[in-house]
Amino acid sequence: MRKTPLLLFLILTLACNVEPNQNDSNEPYFNLENQLNKEIDYLLSQRAGLGKTLISDEKEEQIQMDIKSSEEWRSQLSLFFDANIDKPGFQGSFYQESLSTLDGLNKTIYSAKSSKIPVQIFECIYTNEKLTEINIQWREKNLVFETSKKLRLFLDPESSHLIGFDVEGNEDMNLKENMFYNVHAVITY
Repeated sequence: MRKTPLLLFLILTLACNVEPNQNDSNEPYFNLENQLNKEIDYLLSQRAGLGKTLISDEKEEQIQMDIKSSEEWRSQLSLFFDANIDKPGFQGSFYQESLSTLDGLNKTIYSAKSSKIPVQIFECIYTNEKLTEINIQWREKNLVFETSKKLRLFLDPESSHLIGFDVEGNEDMNLKENMFYNVHAVITY
């Protein structure tokens, strides 16, 4: 009888391993800009395109894009480039924790120490040690407006290459109506 609670405790302890870290050292954060630049090179080599569904003010629009240059890819991924947290000015600005489960899913979560930093949460999800998703929560607030965005990058679990992204945002401005938008994009090969 006594072994059951001890066994249950050990399983629960090993199933979810939480490692909080202040990350005050000079150890870099996840460098999204480098990751995106590698993906752009790959997408150009594969002559990949982009299919986007845009929803704003209850209107939906679908667009197919044939992208031929790194500048065009950078433009399409500009919000993600802006959300890179591995910048000298952000050193020591995020808490870092790692979560792992027995089923091969691991997360590294960077949480902003201050509400003044636009990127509040930056989460990397790994499946069997391969990066499969990046989730970012962005928030800016001042006297004139408040903006919140949820950005998600999806990577193929086999090849670890970009397969799509989502952007969901809300802008609340004084003297103007709120604006909600949603973008769902799929890489076409």
